[in-house]
Amino acid sequence: MNFGGVDRMNTQATRGGYPEQYYPNTEELKKNEMRVVALGTGRPFLRRSQANASWLVELGNGDKFVFDFGFGSQMNFTALEIPYSEVNAWFATHLHTDHVGDFGQVWIGSWAGGRLKPLEVYGPSGLEPKFGFKHFCEKQMESYAWDTNSRVGALPAVGAEVNIHEFDYSKTQVVYEYAGVKIISFPAVHQVDGPVSFRLEWNGLTFVYSGDTTPSQIFIDNAKEADVVVHETFNTVEQLMDRSGYDERTARAIGTYIHSAPEEASVVLKEIDPRLAVVFHFFNDFDTTPEIRERIRRHYQGPLAMATDFMVINVTKEHIVTRMAEVSEHVWPNKSKHAGFGEAKRKPMPQMSDWLKEAQLFPKQDSPRGLIYKGD
Repeated sequence: MNFGGVDRMNTQATRGGYPEQYYPNTEELKKNEMRVVALGTGRPFLRRSQANASWLVELGNGDKFVFDFGFGSQMNFTALEIPYSEVNAWFATHLHTDHVGDFGQVWIGSWAGGRLKPLEVYGPSGLEPKFGFKHFCEKQMESYAWDTNSRVGALPAVGAEVNIHEFDYSKTQVVYEYAGVKIISFPAVHQVDGPVSFRLEWNGLTFVYSGDTTPSQIFIDNAKEADVVVHETFNTVEQLMDRSGYDERTARAIGTYIHSAPEEASVVLKEIDPRLAVVFHFFNDFDTTPEIRERIRRHYQGPLAMATDFMVINVTKEHIVTRMAEVSEHVWPNKSKHAGFGEAKRKPMPQMSDWLKEAQLFPKQDSPRGLIYKGD
C-alpha cells in the first residue's frame, strides 16, 4: 500500500488516459515515453513491504536499465515479468549492501532465468582498488564458484559471462552512450569517497537518481532541468529514536550526516525544481510519512511523490503520471520470451566423483530414455 501518496499529481485532468493501476505486460510504451518503477525504496534494514534500493527505467525504444540492486529488489523485478535478456545494463551507485546486495541474484538468477547475453554491470571506483566496483564483482563471483560451476552445461554458457565496467567515481562523465541514451555519473557526498549519482538522458527526457547522498551542490548542478528526480531522504531523527530505538547521537549521525534529512532534501529539491520530485530510502508508513512530507514542504512546493515499492511513473513531454503496479506473488518466467534458450551453446557439464555416481538410484549417464531405476 502506498501511504505516501503523490501531491499535486494524478488528477483526472492530468492522468493522460492511463489506467488507475499498472499491470505488467499490458501497456506498450509509446516511442517517446519513459516508465520508472520503484523496485526497492526502504532502508538498509530489510522488511517485506519495502526492499532495499533499486529503480527500473524503461524507454520507448525498448531499452531497460536498473539503478542499484539492493537486497530483496530482485523479487520485485521478477514480479514485473520482464525477461532478463531485455535489460541493457545494471548500474550501482556505491557498494553498501542495501544497494548491491542482490548481485548474486542479478548474475545467477538472470542466468537461470533466461539471459542469453553477457551481464553488463557498471559501478564506481574507490580510493583503493579493493574499494572499487571491479573488486566487489570479482570477489562476489569468486565466492559463487561452486554454485556457478555446478550450473555449467545445464545452462547456456553465455549467461555466466559478466562484463564489469568500472569508472572513476571522482569525475562527472558519460559512462554509457548508445542508441540515443546517455547515462552520466557524478560524485555523491556519502560518508567516504566512492559513491556516485546518475543522470539518464533520452529523447528529451531526463531521469536523475541520487543513490545515497547528503545535500550537495554537485547534485543540484547535475539534476537541473530534469523531468524526474529521485532523491534519498531518511526517516526523521525523532522517528529513528522512537521507532528504531536509536540514541540521539546515532539517530543524528544516520539521519543527517550519512543521509539527507527531509528538511535538507527539501532545499535541494527547491533549487532543482523538477517536473516531479520523488523521495525514497525511508520507511513509508501511515504514521511516519506525513511528518516527512511536512518537512520537505518547508522549502519545496512542487509535485512530490513519497516512494514505496511498485510505484510506477510514466513520463512524456506532456504528462507525468504516478500510480501503483498490481503484481502477482506467484510469477513464472514468460516462456514466449525465452526463444533460443534451449539451443544456446553449452559447455561440458562437470562430473561428480564415481562413488557419488554409484549412490544414485537413477543413473543419469545410463538413462538416455529417461529415469531408469537401478533395480530394474
